[in-house]
Amino acid sequence: MNEALFSYYDQPLQGNHLPSNRLNELINSNRIVIIHFLRHLGCLFCKHTVDEFYRFRQENPSFPPVYFVHQSSIEIGEKFFDQHYPGAAHISDTSLNLYHLFHIKRAKPANLLNPFMLWKGMQLTLKGYRNKSGFGDELLLSGTFLFLDGKLIWSHLAKNPGDIIDWKKLPA
Repeated sequence: MNEALFSYYDQPLQGNHLPSNRLNELINSNRIVIIHFLRHLGCLFCKHTVDEFYRFRQENPSFPPVYFVHQSSIEIGEKFFDQHYPGAAHISDTSLNLYHLFHIKRAKPANLLNPFMLWKGMQLTLKGYRNKSGFGDELLLSGTFLFLDGKLIWSHLAKNPGDIIDWKKLPA
């Protein structure tokens, strides 16, 4: 991934609770910054992930800022985050420009039948999470990017919709 692209991306970001509406300034807004791309706001895996980030923040107020990127409108995003992570900083990317810039992939139909993903989905369903359609491209996958002093030091691009990171294994 070409980090120089991040500094040249000049389109203003649309969202709520952001320290800047420019990507380069956002990446440099704190010593450590996490940008997490959600699949779609009806995704049960995404709801669980956002709930996990919220729990981490509650348990550790010094947890680095997380900027969520989603493909829904700002208003739909705000309703989602009011329920899962009140006050979360989020970017509405309805045109998918950031998804393309960060090389977020789409799932292949075969990836939707991954046994691990199906098992994880059943576990989350038993915990009360539900999938809902109508929130954008449901084949888009997730991605997580960790920046230190404005430089990308770690990333994870999901291989299937249920590819959930063990967040405790993020670089210290």
